[in-house]
Amino acid sequence: MIKKTLLLITLGLTVFPDLLLTTPTIAAPTNNVSQLTFPRSSPRFFPRRRSLLRFKVPGIRGSRNLEAGAARGKCSPQEISGVLPPKSAQSAANQIPVELTISDRPTFFVNVPRTSAKQAEFLLRDEAGEELLDKTLPLTASTGIMSYTLPVDFPGLEVGKKYRWRFSLLCDSTGSDRSGDPIASGWIERVELPTTVANKLQTATNKQRVLIYAENGYWHDTLKTLADLRAANPNDLTLVRDWDDILRSVGLEAISKQPLIQLNTTTASGQ
Repeated sequence: MIKKTLLLITLGLTVFPDLLLTTPTIAAPTNNVSQLTFPRSSPRFFPRRRSLLRFKVPGIRGSRNLEAGAARGKCSPQEISGVLPPKSAQSAANQIPVELTISDRPTFFVNVPRTSAKQAEFLLRDEAGEELLDKTLPLTASTGIMSYTLPVDFPGLEVGKKYRWRFSLLCDSTGSDRSGDPIASGWIERVELPTTVANKLQTATNKQRVLIYAENGYWHDTLKTLADLRAANPNDLTLVRDWDDILRSVGLEAISKQPLIQLNTTTASGQ
């Protein structure tokens, strides 16, 4: 029997010699986390946060001792008001700041919450009170931020001079009763453009011009350029956010969603 067993073992090793070479090995368990490998996930990229567009209110602005430029009337249950940055805390209650512009024919913006009026009047006077322009404008909407640009036949603002503007809603279509007209008003001065700013503007795109105007305190020029960009690119959401940012930076976020209404100067009539 012993001989038969030895013979079978010998035959087995002869027939299956690979059994001696393929003995399985079992890896010892490890508790070392550093030896474990995990599949790498693709890196996550977060969009860069867009810097907010802010208006830098000039530290030095002349002020005029006149009444505030906002009022309600018979055809407007809420006050209409000029879309203007706030005055400084150092200004007296009866002082109105003078906004700066580099344009000879700037654009003026007025917020009209709601009105039943069909016409408006724009009036411009010099510092002495002499009337320079009086235009009647047809209204194409009952609410919105309405803008009016001085016409091409106007001689233009002079550098270094201050002007007072007034925007009124005409509640009485006959024009016989002006006592109930809501009024918005403000002051503006055309200033000389510094050489350094002029050099930047020469090669700047319109979007870059908005930033340049905002950084140098030219309020009317900032709004005008940005409003024109929005009109030309109505589906550009970055321009909508820029408009919201610029108004929010001066505390006017409550009206930033108002539609922009450009008053038609071609049909305006002089008085």
